[in-house]
Amino acid sequence: MPGSSWSRVDVFWVGDGHARPDPFAWPEERVAARLQEVQRRRARDTAEEAELILALAGARPASADPQPGTPGARRTGWSGGDAGNGISEFFTAELATVLNLGRTTAAKKLDHALTWHKKLPATFAALRAGDLDERRAQALAEVLMHTTADVAGQVEDALLPEATDLSVYRLRDRATELMVELDAEAADVRREEAAKTADVHVYPNATDGRSTLAADLPTDEAVECYDVVDQLAQMLKADGDPRRIGALRAHVLSLLIRRPGDHELPPVTAERHGHRRPGRLGRHRQHAG
Repeated sequence: MPGSSWSRVDVFWVGDGHARPDPFAWPEERVAARLQEVQRRRARDTAEEAELILALAGARPASADPQPGTPGARRTGWSGGDAGNGISEFFTAELATVLNLGRTTAAKKLDHALTWHKKLPATFAALRAGDLDERRAQALAEVLMHTTADVAGQVEDALLPEATDLSVYRLRDRATELMVELDAEAADVRREEAAKTADVHVYPNATDGRSTLAADLPTDEAVECYDVVDQLAQMLKADGDPRRIGALRAHVLSLLIRRPGDHELPPVTAERHGHRRPGRLGRHRQHAG
């Protein structure tokens, strides 16, 4: 600058200090460490989400709901269940909207949050610290949500130290075994609650134009349904239908439910035990295609 001892200096930044790291260029140890950190962060995020859900639920007391028999009150029998715990019956619908999820998923998130907060504080703390992953924390909550806080605490004390060393399924099984030993009544409550929320769902398949139909049933009923479908599929197979047995089971199930005209499938009775030999359908083969 004229009349000044300062000199002008032009500074140029070469390179991009904010470029996204390229994990393909990292050594394997760094990739593994980063994956573990992502899991810990996901656990912490799950704990934070649960805390936010509890905070929002606390602002929606059941006392503000319309009383039964008044305009706006819920009609019983048309919902899979209510939030309970002094929370508005409309909260799960609101939560589903906030999270842009289905009501069933929103209700599960609320159940998990309430169970961690009220019955599994050590599990909640481990999740918050990132020391326990979300799937194992959810498994404990789902098994123990209907038992007492005392029983849940005993199961938590026994399993939490080794939870990360067990698979999710093994952890769920161990928690169920311990809970039943300590509180058989809770197992009955879980079955009753499952019956109340039972439903039939359709899930998109990875293949265009196909979907999966699933029904939540008592185990004995599910076994009987499968057995009937399997018997009819075995008969079609024995009668010469070239399709794989799994495809025949799906075909038979569809016919039994949709009942398109006369599907001409013979009546069968479910068999829970014993060996059966596939019969022949004879004239029914033309309806299998």
